[in-house]
Amino acid sequence: MPIRWRLTIWFVLVLSGILVLSGVLTHNLLRNYLSSEIDDNLSIYTARVHGTLHADEVPVPPDYNVIHSRLPLVSEFASPGVYIQLVDKDGTVVVKSDNLGNQQLPISPVLVQNALKGSVELGTLSAGDGARVRVIVSPLLLQDRTLVLEVGQSLHSIELVMNRMRLSLVGGVLAAIILAGVLGYTIVRKTLSPVKQITKTARAIEESSDLGRKVNYHGPRDEVEELAATFDRMIGRLNVAFESQRQFVADASHELRTPLTVIKGNLALLKRDLSDEDRRESLQAMRSETERMARIVDDLLILAEVEGGQVSRDEKVSLDEVLLDGLTRAQQLAGDRNVVLGRHEDLFVRGDAYRLKQMVGNLVDNAVKYTPDGGSIALSLVREGGFARIDVADTGPGIGPEHVPHIFERFYRVDKARSRAEGGTGLGLAIVKQIAESHGGSVAVSSKPGSGSTFSVWLKL
Repeated sequence: MPIRWRLTIWFVLVLSGILVLSGVLTHNLLRNYLSSEIDDNLSIYTARVHGTLHADEVPVPPDYNVIHSRLPLVSEFASPGVYIQLVDKDGTVVVKSDNLGNQQLPISPVLVQNALKGSVELGTLSAGDGARVRVIVSPLLLQDRTLVLEVGQSLHSIELVMNRMRLSLVGGVLAAIILAGVLGYTIVRKTLSPVKQITKTARAIEESSDLGRKVNYHGPRDEVEELAATFDRMIGRLNVAFESQRQFVADASHELRTPLTVIKGNLALLKRDLSDEDRRESLQAMRSETERMARIVDDLLILAEVEGGQVSRDEKVSLDEVLLDGLTRAQQLAGDRNVVLGRHEDLFVRGDAYRLKQMVGNLVDNAVKYTPDGGSIALSLVREGGFARIDVADTGPGIGPEHVPHIFERFYRVDKARSRAEGGTGLGLAIVKQIAESHGGSVAVSSKPGSGSTFSVWLKL
């Protein structure tokens, strides 16, 4: 079921529950109020009768005409439907108000007997033809006997009002539910239209593989707008990732094609009648290119492992030891270059010691590769705010500003001929960047042509 229908149904159900509960509460409050008004009115008339009929003013034996004359006047305009009658112990009506005419109030033997015993009770009795009467009975003490005073009021008008109210409530609730369903569906459909737009965009991207398309939602800054913006950012990142992947495949193919071409050419030469020296040169060339391909494949596997999250973050690593390991590596590879250990603090991070040493090792290899004989390489480790900063500086030729934004890209080389000649794969700095980012850090380079370069890595402490 579409989400717009589910939201509409839930909205209608919740609103229906509220309306029904409100209707029932209103109905019960009004019914209780009207019933209380009737009971109060009956009690008032009962008190008036008791106040006007005094036992010492009634002759013995009682003259019912005298009693009738002393009954309070019941006005049909002031108190419509209120009736008074007196019943003896046998249940016979002996006196009744004039507005009863030839009729009489219904008599309940149980209420009469209770009243004769001294109780004052309320009850609802049937008066025939579906009519009901609310009555209050009480004992009326005369000189030589006790009569039962019965004051009643018809419930016809109240029941008529309540019936009409119930019809009005039911009709109003049904109309409100229908209106709420129509309006709710319209509002939900309009609100979720951007989601439908996102779905169409995603389907179009799936069919066309065009990751350059976006939703470009323009509307209120709400959750839907946030969803559309998140979708656009995700598609943008996927586009960058896929473009990077395509470029990576192209670059890797290009990098591997050269040694394969060399190997293929030398294999063709070996089929000829070559001198021993030429044969040795061909074999040496194939060995060198094979080793170079092996290094490229190894670096590609390292990148895949790091990007795939195969980096431990649970180990407490001493960055001072990592730096000293890099220093030892630099001294072994330096030759006539001068290696300097600058300031190094005793700092620790959570991470993968092997990968961090690999990261510093790649920076050292890069510095050694581009630093001429007689130059110097400096390593340092300092705290910078909540981060540890590792610097590897060299006095090499530096990097032109046009190369700096691309220096950490895969297979990017500032001096392609020299890098290949020295056995570089073009992946060392890309590996440095991935290892730093996998530890929640970052890497940057500061360089000017002729002034050397400084590679800095920040790792969160």
